[in-house]
Formats: sequence, C-alpha cells, structure tokens
Amino acid sequence: MFAVYIALMVCTMTPVIALQAGADASVLVWLVFALVIVKAVLLVDHFMEMRKAPPGWRFAAQAWAPVVVAAIAGFHTIS
Repeated sequence: MFAVYIALMVCTMTPVIALQAGADASVLVWLVFALVIVKAVLLVDHFMEMRKAPPGWRFAAQAWAPVVVAAIAGFHTIS
C-alpha cells in the first residue's frame, strides 16, 4: 500500500517538476492526461478495492478515466 501512495505522489509531482524544468505547455497537457489514467487505475484497484471484483465491474470502474481523458483531449486538439 505504501508503494501506491508513493506512486500517486510521484504522479502528482511529475507535472510540477516538468513545468519547473521548462517543459512546453503541450507536453505538460499530454503528461497530465497520461497521469490521470495511471492515477485512476491505482485508485480504483487499491482504494476502491476493485482488484477482486468481477471483471465487468472492474472494467466499468476503470474505463471512465480513459473515456473522460479522450473527450477532453479531443476538445483540446480542436481548440
């Protein structure tokens, strides 16, 4: 469980460190999109305890993040 906390903290700190290192805004946007999916999977599996849930329920709980990120990414690329 401690490793999950560390992974979530690293996912939270990575965009801030990248921004301070001078990363381009478009790189930061896509980095945040990717990290949202990673964080969602960790949260669903470990904190919602869906690891042992039936596959359909687990998929439904994990599928919302990529769907939302894809929708936001679509709007981001249009503008």
